Amino acid sequence: MRPRIRRLLPLLGSVCAGLAVWAAFPPLNVWWAAPLGLALLATVLRGRGPGVGAGLGLVFGLALFTPLLHFTAVAMGNPLGWVALTAVESLYLAAFGSAWALVGRIGRLEHGGGAVVLARMLAFAVVWCGVEEVRSSWPWGGFPFGRLAFAMADAPMLPFAAYGGAIGLSALVAFAGAGLAEAGRAVRGRRSLSALVAAALAGLVTAAPILLPVDGAAQDGTLRVGAVQGNVAEEFEDAFNRALEVTGNHAEATRTLAGDVGRGTLDVVIWPENAADLDPRDFSASAALVDSAAQSVGAPVLVGAILYADGVRYNDMVVWSPGAGAGEYYRKHRPVPFAEYIPLREQLRQLTDQVDRIGTDLAPGTGPYTLTVHAAAQDRDVKLAMGICFEVAYDDTLRDGVEQGGELIVIPTNNASFLHSSEAEQQLEQGRVQAVIHGRALVQASTVGVTAIINPRGVVEQRTQPYTQAALVADVPLRTSITVADRLGGLPGLALQVAAALLTAAGMVSGMSRLRRRRRRRP
Repeated sequence: MRPRIRRLLPLLGSVCAGLAVWAAFPPLNVWWAAPLGLALLATVLRGRGPGVGAGLGLVFGLALFTPLLHFTAVAMGNPLGWVALTAVESLYLAAFGSAWALVGRIGRLEHGGGAVVLARMLAFAVVWCGVEEVRSSWPWGGFPFGRLAFAMADAPMLPFAAYGGAIGLSALVAFAGAGLAEAGRAVRGRRSLSALVAAALAGLVTAAPILLPVDGAAQDGTLRVGAVQGNVAEEFEDAFNRALEVTGNHAEATRTLAGDVGRGTLDVVIWPENAADLDPRDFSASAALVDSAAQSVGAPVLVGAILYADGVRYNDMVVWSPGAGAGEYYRKHRPVPFAEYIPLREQLRQLTDQVDRIGTDLAPGTGPYTLTVHAAAQDRDVKLAMGICFEVAYDDTLRDGVEQGGELIVIPTNNASFLHSSEAEQQLEQGRVQAVIHGRALVQASTVGVTAIINPRGVVEQRTQPYTQAALVADVPLRTSITVADRLGGLPGLALQVAAALLTAAGMVSGMSRLRRRRRRRP
């Protein structure tokens, strides 16, 4: 093979590895491609220095995030945000490539079979998860899209999410990928026993979790829920600017729902985020539409509305009772940076005027993570664990709602700006994983789809088609137990970050020792 072609092989391998991991996510949803992609990445990083490792990790990240995050270009109508976000997220994987290049060359980790193979597999998973956890939490709350866990909704390892959370599930995927890489390495070295052990371990962590118990039965009765998808015209900006069009669509869909199931047969009706294009707390015409819908169905309606106050805006879900009007509300705690508010606005304005497309920043809520509705069938109040739109990607936000007494997870979302991109399906897969993590049924209500009912085992029981006016009705199980994952909380993620940092530091020390030895050998 020509030297020039040989030099290009690691780059080509990194591209293929990134594309393989992307294929595990929607729209392709080939979950087993993720460990294969990580196996290829581990292979191309073997024996590299930290600089080359960073470069290969960057290429891997670009191949993964360029297609995965294309929905941001759809939402903005230009590629600026897509390019910027892809570049930033890829830098984390450059850091991973550099860190693993250092760790993989630590003394006895670099060579050997037997227990050393297992140690390398564990180290790879630890470093991957340490970087993934930082990427998903920092800066400005991080960006968890692309977590390995969120590609595993159809994988046999999904039940482990109830025990290890999203980061624990990601760790299994990374460990399996490292095992496949080690098996390939052992085959090339004609070490058949090591190859069998590594492949067996990869298969074990992939398949064995399907045997873990995940309880999905109702523990505190059921709640009869209606989830409304009112639909929005595809020229979504114009649609939201036409006063009360979106609100009217959802009111109409609710009246249709009432005609189908009968008045007074539902405990609660869930509208999506931003379903009220004018806040019914401030605009009487909007209030009249919402109340007429609530009256027709004879149940409280959770209404998504934006409140403007004191120079900022808030993203709320309001409990609207028929005849009584607005009650308590849930206020979104995690606004999305550069989509709902602009960090460093003044500095960034020097680079682009695109920052002014968001004229009023969305401020974070500080209240509870739950909403309370009255379950007429049981004649008692029920707490709902809430998360609006992208909050479905954050374990801790939903965990707070569950720990505050939420018996069901509710995710109102507005996917209109993403049109027919993969964003809505990615979000649905995140919801499936979160249902298992927290041991709760999950109801997602979207303006344009996907609206879905997900059981506590992560199975989609009902869903709508995109860009249709529709409603779903289900008796969802109410649950009160706390999963192992929620009991552990953020400890696994913190432990993996610390362990990854220690391994990287050890790799740096080992690398410096290696460099000193080489210098002493020089004449």
